[in-house]
Amino acid sequence: MMQKTLNTLIIIFLALPLAALLYLSAVKFWVYPDLLRAHFSLEFWSGLGGTYSGLTSSFALSLLMATSISLTATGLGFFFSAFLLLVPGRSTWLALSFFPYLIAPVSFGALLQTYFVRFGLSGSTGGVWIAQLLFVVPYANILLSTFWNRHIRQLYQQAITLGARPLQALSGIILPLAKPWLGLSLLQCFLISWYEYGITRLIGIGKVQTLTVGVMHYLNEANPHVAALAAILLVSPVVLLGAISYIVVGKLSLQV
Repeated sequence: MMQKTLNTLIIIFLALPLAALLYLSAVKFWVYPDLLRAHFSLEFWSGLGGTYSGLTSSFALSLLMATSISLTATGLGFFFSAFLLLVPGRSTWLALSFFPYLIAPVSFGALLQTYFVRFGLSGSTGGVWIAQLLFVVPYANILLSTFWNRHIRQLYQQAITLGARPLQALSGIILPLAKPWLGLSLLQCFLISWYEYGITRLIGIGKVQTLTVGVMHYLNEANPHVAALAAILLVSPVVLLGAISYIVVGKLSLQV
């Protein structure tokens, strides 16, 4: 009973900011304290196909970029984490993966900016994609390195000893065991890219309009209604993934 009450309070606590955003995006004006007698309108939502179509394109760009970076970073992170097993001084190389997270993303972007300007990548979508990838891949490497424990290495070596080819051992033994780590890496890398602002703002120099850049743009314009609409689009992946996780966990608990 206590756990159910706690879960309900958490859901309410998380839902209140979303309710406020939905309210702001669906009203044109109100007179305090008559919040429920406000003038409701779908003008701002309908503007996604017209006046505010830039938000729609920003959403699509962020979704494409975050998805592709998540897939690429997870693949590279899995490869690098496995490769580090063969390299002397594994702990030293792994420690270097923490470097991008020891400083602010803006500082990391500032370090990269000189090179991106020199190679003509500054202000381009491709440049932002590469910069974000350089920031996300170390995280995937750190996360997936926890998969390669002693037990996993012994299973792989035993499969090779029994006559399996490296590719067979990888596809038949390692990858099925790595699914939870790969799924977590895909999710985390997606969210890191989705909410990244500092690197995108510096490398993109305002020309690459991802959704995070769009939200800050409307906040600076002091337009709370459109800013709320942009914020709803920004948090929608987290809400969707959270709902899916809640449903999946609920089904698994019922099966158990």
